[in-house]
Amino acid sequence: MKSFYRWVNDHILPSEINTSSSPKDISPSAYQQQDISAGAHVVALSLTKAGDALADVKLMLPWLLHTLGAPVGFIGWLVPLREALALLPQLLFAHWIEGLSKRKGLWSLGSVIQGITIFLMGCVPLANAKGETAGWIVLGLLTLFSLARCLCSIVIKDVQGKTIDKQRRGSVSGVATSIAGVGGIAFAAALMLGWLSESNQLAVSIVLMVAGCLWLIAAMHYCAVPEEPDAEAVKKTSGDRLLHPLMKLLQDRHLVRFLITRSLFISTALVAPFYVILANQYSAGSVTALGVLILLTGLANLLSGRFWGLLSDISSRRVLVITGALCGILALLVNAGLHWQLPYAQSPWWYGAVIFVLYIGHAGVRLGRTTYLMDMANAGNRAKMVALSNTIIGIVLLAAGSAFAVLGNSSVELAILVLGITSLLAALMAWRLPEVSHAGQAD
Repeated sequence: MKSFYRWVNDHILPSEINTSSSPKDISPSAYQQQDISAGAHVVALSLTKAGDALADVKLMLPWLLHTLGAPVGFIGWLVPLREALALLPQLLFAHWIEGLSKRKGLWSLGSVIQGITIFLMGCVPLANAKGETAGWIVLGLLTLFSLARCLCSIVIKDVQGKTIDKQRRGSVSGVATSIAGVGGIAFAAALMLGWLSESNQLAVSIVLMVAGCLWLIAAMHYCAVPEEPDAEAVKKTSGDRLLHPLMKLLQDRHLVRFLITRSLFISTALVAPFYVILANQYSAGSVTALGVLILLTGLANLLSGRFWGLLSDISSRRVLVITGALCGILALLVNAGLHWQLPYAQSPWWYGAVIFVLYIGHAGVRLGRTTYLMDMANAGNRAKMVALSNTIIGIVLLAAGSAFAVLGNSSVELAILVLGITSLLAALMAWRLPEVSHAGQAD
């Protein structure tokens, strides 16, 4: 398999990132094996990102619950629950994993749990679960999925930071996003052409079960990452001693400004369900329409991942500025069409285009903020900084998600307007962030 990962590194990753002659912030021995590390990361991330595309909490899971007759309240909690639980426990997880010398096995464990829960979601229609029963089952499985995702999120940033050099990490994630887009396009075509099943429920079940299997395969590939054990595992400390270094991190003005900026950027995720509601409303909600949406999101990932990855390695701050402005302007255009009842605002094709552009922008936001944080941190504080950042954002997301769910229930138009303005504010805050130098410090 090592030769396969080297082939992926040499032929799939952009050649311009394979020419560095010396390590920048990883050990010399890790640098010698980073062709295997980069290749294994691309394969594993491509599989999980493809699974994310097929089991998209903003598209597929709402569609599943609506098909099974679950109340709207269950659908409204999908995004906040998934995103918040994937972030909130990271302080505890970071404290735990720092006591381990090697951590890649935890990512594989989390990937297995995610795969099993998504596979079981696909089995819900086959078990004839309906209404509230189906809603509670899916939310329960989503809770387990999110906690496993929380573990994977913090582990992979730490392992990438040890095994892949600077100016390569963004491209690794970007290429994986593009490859995953191809998988999404293939299944979208199968849905649109009716190849999976003529039954809406069975078609959705097949897609979710395939998505679950992708996470299981990814877990096996990630075991091949040549992670070196830390020289010394961090000793576990009491609660007070755990919080002290975290509170010290909050004295870093650069980090605080980044946290404020990232908090504003949650608008790009929260606005998506409102666009899906409008798309469903004006397209009669057929499986073909769902296939079109998956196709467009797959195309968005395919076209944007490589571009945003390369640009993030040049300047992740600029990526955040561009994508924040893009998502904000898009929301204002949608709001204007709804407010003045313009002809395009009632076309399902318009909302397909809106979701396509949103996913391009959101992919850039995710790559930009992740690359910025990894480059801002260093080997000594990366795990704690990632955990602190994600925990704070999880709290903000849970509170904001609940508020916008209530706001959207009364006025979708107003919710989109507020979220659009928030995206523009995020772009402005990103513009004021300092660039991060190759040495890992603010310029």
